[in-house]
Amino acid sequence: MRKVETLASGFQFVLVFVAVCLCKEAVGGGYVRYRTGGGVVEGKLNVHLVAHSHDDVGWLKTVDQYYVGSNNSIQGACVENTLDSVIESLVRDSNRKFVFAEMAFFQRWWSTQSAGIQEIVRKLVDGGQLEFVNGGWCMHDEATVHYIDMIDQTTLGHRAIKQQFNKTPRAGW
Repeated sequence: MRKVETLASGFQFVLVFVAVCLCKEAVGGGYVRYRTGGGVVEGKLNVHLVAHSHDDVGWLKTVDQYYVGSNNSIQGACVENTLDSVIESLVRDSNRKFVFAEMAFFQRWWSTQSAGIQEIVRKLVDGGQLEFVNGGWCMHDEATVHYIDMIDQTTLGHRAIKQQFNKTPRAGW
């Protein structure tokens, strides 16, 4: 199974690499500024690479190990560092975008941030640079399979997003 996962991961990397190379060649080796209102240009390949996070809440490691980045012999992940660096990166370049899924991790991070950082994050969300997708407490593939539990954990995440940002996720599954 590990070999199949490695092959699938490698295949995904190759697809992204090819898409980036095609995109770079199409614009003369440079990068085109991201504009959602630019529309589709006939005869051009439009590739959208959206930076995102998906760290499973308690899948291979405990929630705490994922959050602080410990026990990386199982899987390398540090959600706290991811969020810290993403926010810093989004502030530095208003052209950047990032989507985040698991509200269990985001809420833990959010509760430790200063009022100043929280205000910056609110502006990033309002400006569309930071977006919550799905918006559940965890991804459905991590929740119990019963539909009531899926509804409950999604409601919990959506309620937090609505209270803090007055937004609801535009994409979900």
